[in-house]
Amino acid sequence: MHEKYRGIIFDMDGVLIDSEPMYKTIEDEMYRSLGIAPTPEMIRKSMGRGCENWWRDLKDWYHLEIDPAVQAEKETAFYLAHLEDPVRRPALFPDVRRCFESLYKTGYHLAIASGSARKVVEKVVALLGVSDWIDGFLTSEDVADGKPHPAIMLQSAQNMGVMPETCLVIDDATNGLKAAQRAGMDCWLFASAAEGIADASLANDVVESHREIMDRLLR
Repeated sequence: MHEKYRGIIFDMDGVLIDSEPMYKTIEDEMYRSLGIAPTPEMIRKSMGRGCENWWRDLKDWYHLEIDPAVQAEKETAFYLAHLEDPVRRPALFPDVRRCFESLYKTGYHLAIASGSARKVVEKVVALLGVSDWIDGFLTSEDVADGKPHPAIMLQSAQNMGVMPETCLVIDDATNGLKAAQRAGMDCWLFASAAEGIADASLANDVVESHREIMDRLLR
């Protein structure tokens, strides 16, 4: 067990399930229906932000006549439809289940902190089969503001019964890395997205697989 870490907080999208390309497809279609041309900068800002919070941002920036809650519900419905379809379902990253089981049995507290809706996180956790090894999960619906605000990280630490400074966050997005830093936690960038999407300078280290996570935390 690592001499510093007692709690490990995992992001979900892009870390446990390869869903970021699917999210991009869904959001691009929704943007275009509102006359918004998606840009790489929008992708970077949206990742991990929390669905309703992100649509609230877009409403303000583009002066849209939309209800952010309704837009978030639509996006969640599209995501769930993909999860229910074995053909369109995003792939789960290899070794996730083994990683969670091994870390748990070694004595780490584990949590998931996601910007996705609760219904989505519940479905992915069921698909992964890791519920016996986590202290719980938090979603964008459980905090007033999502990443990069540190609330979801600090609440995860409290739920696990560990101090924030003993937590390690594993995230694939700039917003998640910022949230970890602001919570006083170390963070590792999970390098699943295209290079340049996340600001690697915000991370304490970079990992590319769950096998590598195990190698580093179980040695």
